[in-house]
Amino acid sequence: MIEQSKLVGLRDRAIAVLRDNDIGYFTKPAPQLYPHQWNWDSALIAIGLSHFDPVRAQSEINALLAGQWKNGMIPHIIFNPEAKSYFPGPDFWDIEDAMEAPKGIETSGITQPTLLALAAYNIYCNIRDKTAGLDFLESTFDAISACQLFFKRHRNFDDSGLACIIHPWESGLDNSPAWDPVLEKIKPKSMTKFQRTDTGIIPSTQRPDEMEYSRYAYLVELYKKWKYSQKKILHNSPFIVESVVFNTLLLLDLKAMLSIGKLLKRDMADTIAWASGLESAINTKLFDPNSGCYCDYDCRNGRLISRSTISEIFPICAGIPSGRRRDHLIALLKSDSFWPEHGFGLTTVNRHSGLFDSQKYWRGPVWININWFFINNFINSGDTTLALRLMENTIQLVSQNGFFEYYSPETGEGLGASDFSWTAALIIDMIEMNER
Repeated sequence: MIEQSKLVGLRDRAIAVLRDNDIGYFTKPAPQLYPHQWNWDSALIAIGLSHFDPVRAQSEINALLAGQWKNGMIPHIIFNPEAKSYFPGPDFWDIEDAMEAPKGIETSGITQPTLLALAAYNIYCNIRDKTAGLDFLESTFDAISACQLFFKRHRNFDDSGLACIIHPWESGLDNSPAWDPVLEKIKPKSMTKFQRTDTGIIPSTQRPDEMEYSRYAYLVELYKKWKYSQKKILHNSPFIVESVVFNTLLLLDLKAMLSIGKLLKRDMADTIAWASGLESAINTKLFDPNSGCYCDYDCRNGRLISRSTISEIFPICAGIPSGRRRDHLIALLKSDSFWPEHGFGLTTVNRHSGLFDSQKYWRGPVWININWFFINNFINSGDTTLALRLMENTIQLVSQNGFFEYYSPETGEGLGASDFSWTAALIIDMIEMNER
């Protein structure tokens, strides 16, 4: 257990960040840079909110569900009509001609890792009034189920059981080096003109570069031309990837849905079979026996993507590897490759890979949500020593440097957006874990 003296005031500071970023029915990820509602951000934010304001946590999830597409997809952004200056905004996405898009709500046209069941189950676990908690689970069950089924019905590229992503932004790990081999093959015939918001607020050295952004925009232009038809996208898009992190989080979400289904006495036989098949597919198709690690898969070119990123070890978070395979990955996690001896872990890229950048978004820095997923697995698997070590390292990082989007693993310097909501939310959850 971490000494209580180290946590004095940190929880209150974290709550203040969430209160300040609250616009009433959803929570902005950050005050300036992110004025809208993001999918996996809100799911993680709701987990933090559930410890001190469970009613507000429920409204966070309901606000996401309000933007659900007819095919079940939860978009990665639901736009705040009061925030007009953000790019890429509603005009960039132009979803009006998409048959499956919701009416009267402006959203993006792609999704993000699904964590809605995980968030809903955490809300239930943390709420004192279990009757109210069950009512919330009952009221959201069908919509969350539809969100999960979207991936089974519309993102099943090759019948492997894995879900594919169609854009780097869907992965959550936007500019990860893992996507470089796929993106480098994309040669936009014309460059979309745009004025970026992020580099006007955050130093460009910490953000994706212009060529990366041009390729991101080019993919969206294709999807608009195809009116966001999932069938046309899967058939034609140059970016179709089975992501280790995305599928690991889908499995975590399915497992949370099984827990919800048990509480609600639902027949979950199909979900049990789906989760089992997904776990098997991650453990086979996305595993590279030569390296002993997991790799993303480039569906369009039919090959594993060999990049030494957090994907290598991330399936630990869903309890996928076991035995010697898990031991090998844990040793890698604890090594200087992902956890500098005199710094902070976990890095999002192997520090010795030649691809590592300590300050550039998802190309190396520490992200609190990634640490949180690992900590949860260590606690659930009984590895409390490693859980406490990583938790203490993470809490120290935030306590000393503030609630940032990401951090330098060497110095602990806060990078990206300040007063970042999921950092605050997950620190609250870690403090609560420590006190249990």
